[in-house]
Amino acid sequence: MGVRPKVRPRNIAVLIGGLGFGGSERQLYLFLAHCDRQCWQPVLYVSGALGFWEAPVRALGVPVMQLQGDPLSKLRQFRSAVIAQGASCFFSWSSYTNGFGLALLGLDGLRIGSFRNADFSDLPKRMRGAWRWMSLRGISLAICNSRETLAAIADNRGLRSVFVPNAVEVFPSERVEAYRQQWRSRFELDDETILVVGVGRLAPQKCFSRFIDTIARVACEHRVQAVIAGEDRGCQSELEAQVARLKLQDTVRLVGIVSDARELICAADIYLLTSDHEGMPNVVLEAMAAGVSCVATKVNGVRDLIEPGVTGFLASWDEDELARYVGSLGADRDLRRAIGCRARALVEREYRPEQIMARLWALCGQRAPAH
Repeated sequence: MGVRPKVRPRNIAVLIGGLGFGGSERQLYLFLAHCDRQCWQPVLYVSGALGFWEAPVRALGVPVMQLQGDPLSKLRQFRSAVIAQGASCFFSWSSYTNGFGLALLGLDGLRIGSFRNADFSDLPKRMRGAWRWMSLRGISLAICNSRETLAAIADNRGLRSVFVPNAVEVFPSERVEAYRQQWRSRFELDDETILVVGVGRLAPQKCFSRFIDTIARVACEHRVQAVIAGEDRGCQSELEAQVARLKLQDTVRLVGIVSDARELICAADIYLLTSDHEGMPNVVLEAMAAGVSCVATKVNGVRDLIEPGVTGFLASWDEDELARYVGSLGADRDLRRAIGCRARALVEREYRPEQIMARLWALCGQRAPAH
């Protein structure tokens, strides 16, 4: 029997807007970390700023190329680089970068796009209709991380779309407990104080003003502390003023960027998501993986994760309703633990990176549609 010839790995061009802190960037890192290098040779292109995730990605042995110049220059540069690379697949990591697929029209290869937020909300507001057209026209396969987004994208005839949820790493129980003790000690919290955590960009979409109003209601009846962690995207001064106006300076802390928010989340008794809209919130998955009970607004993707009263609680965008759920969990340690255990078991069973990322890599191996 002859020796099978060695198959050379196929080149793939992966594109993201930037490499700062964020759930999408963490999902990208997991995708690249679970790449079978005998099958694929990825190059990561970045259309915006480099940042925190550049070093971890390079440590995987993945080349990182930052596109330079104005938008048209970036499109030309990207096309030339993909041709030189010999990429057989293009994988855009956001609806914003999906439009770069237009630079590859006329070339062979599959063009995969991602939709990781609801209602194209990560696209520029100005001329959003045009941006939306480019995002859909630039790709031949759409990947959506929530079923609601999938339903919206599926209305576009001729564009195949599939649902693939986010993935999450599950820390061993002893690491969860170690991070819990570390962060609670840093905040000088005893075991009886209920810690509520929220993580995300301080941007209008995340609506941390609703988070603060909810905590104000809960604090009237329960011994509670709250921490908000995230990069300021224009809302921090307003949130600080709100905290002062409600006299919550001793209750609510805005701690800025945390290098690994998963460690902070481990310290929480309750995770509170108050966003106006999302795709599939990474932070909810991370809280569930840590065995932390979640209360969340009914945004995209959350319904796939939370079964009300079983793996968490879903609420409307009303602060009184959110506060009732947070208060109920805060008053019942056994309920918090039971929900947290069921949530952790769910993500261990269905959202592990090796399972989810294998599905994404399998899609990359599909044939491109005929021109």
